[in-house]
Amino acid sequence: MSWLMISTSIILSTSVITSTTHWLMTWACLEINTLSMTPMISKPNHPRATEAATKYYLTQTIASTTMLFSATMNALNTSNWEMHLTMEPMTTIITLALMMKMAAAPFHFWLPEVSQGTTTMTTLTILTWQKIAPLTILLNTNNKINTSLILLSATLSIIIGGLGGLNQTQLRKLMAFSSIAHTGWILATLKMAPNISLLTFMIYIMTTTPIFLTMNTTSSTTMKDIGTTWPSSPTLMLLLSTTILSMGGLPPMTGFMPKWLILNKMICTNMTIEATLMALTSLLSLYVYMRLMYMSSMTTPPHTTLAPMKWRTTHKKHTMVASTLTMMTTLLLPLTPNM
Repeated sequence: MSWLMISTSIILSTSVITSTTHWLMTWACLEINTLSMTPMISKPNHPRATEAATKYYLTQTIASTTMLFSATMNALNTSNWEMHLTMEPMTTIITLALMMKMAAAPFHFWLPEVSQGTTTMTTLTILTWQKIAPLTILLNTNNKINTSLILLSATLSIIIGGLGGLNQTQLRKLMAFSSIAHTGWILATLKMAPNISLLTFMIYIMTTTPIFLTMNTTSSTTMKDIGTTWPSSPTLMLLLSTTILSMGGLPPMTGFMPKWLILNKMICTNMTIEATLMALTSLLSLYVYMRLMYMSSMTTPPHTTLAPMKWRTTHKKHTMVASTLTMMTTLLLPLTPNM
């Protein structure tokens, strides 16, 4: 019963945020979302899970409080709670608070720790579903956003996401840094082409989900676990490898589409230096993905052990979802001209 209430609260609060333009209603839904997510993170009943839940709660509450303060000050000045009537400097403060909620640099510090402290599927929820609400608010107020601020955050996120993942062996932390880098790509065109940012976010969800479902199916938590899975299920590891390549943004995978569109748009708007910097720093993330792919499918570790298998695919029910999403992450690039 409690899980039904929690999941319903998370879904409904996010849905209301996507349809409201009132700051007070937005803040209330964000708080409901945070309060519903906290028990999900602390579910494993382990000190690390409790620590992760505390970090998540404090960070989200600080961001929500900052947003409410700014919206209240704006209401005092304009006698209005509507999003599209927000004035400077309140819009900048609200943008910073939403960037903290999305874990965009330089407010990314909480995401790797929270991701590592909870379960695989809860981490997937934090990295995908929990970004919908702040991204929607940013899209609703994109004409008020400070362009320099959002571009600086986007570039920083791509750099930190790439550098942070270089020395990681824990898969959940690695995917958290990957999420930070992808958040940078999402923010890059938020001001000038919000439809491209939305497409980037959708493709990010499409590529991240099968990776986490595979990690959940094989009970993998480290890169070493991924490396030893190939003898047990080569097909599953082949699917994982193609999805990782797509996430790295290599053609002809679907993951190349958002990077292509973003860089093209930035160059068209005379942002050549920023586009070049983002393209070069994304090579850091690509190295991380290639290392993961190399371990998952291009090395065969000794598997003469008599120990029982760590996992059984038959007990997990995500095979159809993972297969469908993997097909989409590899075959949708020809649709780019229609975007």
